[in-house]
Amino acid sequence: MNVRSKFSEVDFLTTAAVAGTVISSGSAIEGRITSPSTISVSGLVKGELNASEIVIEKEGSVYGSIFAEHLIIIGNFEGEVSANKITIASSGSVKGDLSYKRVAIDDGAILDVNFHKI
Repeated sequence: MNVRSKFSEVDFLTTAAVAGTVISSGSAIEGRITSPSTISVSGLVKGELNASEIVIEKEGSVYGSIFAEHLIIIGNFEGEVSANKITIASSGSVKGDLSYKRVAIDDGAILDVNFHKI
């Protein structure tokens, strides 16, 4: 029996994954990561991230540059950002230069930043 014919109507065989890129807790990556969809960081990244949406999870840390349509910071970030929208959660800690069109900051977030409206 052909597996493809048996499961041909199952989405995982016919649809490209859109889950994006995940840097899991305990992982450390140095370099440049580019994704057409989402990058979720629960580990450590030193370098450049470029994606439609980037989420720095509570246990995640990023040191470097970020270019995104939407950046969500729940964990730690240090560096430079250029994004259409930046959302910083109350648990977020941010140090650096933020260039943005829209920004939302929850009460309790720790900031040491220079803001630049684009």
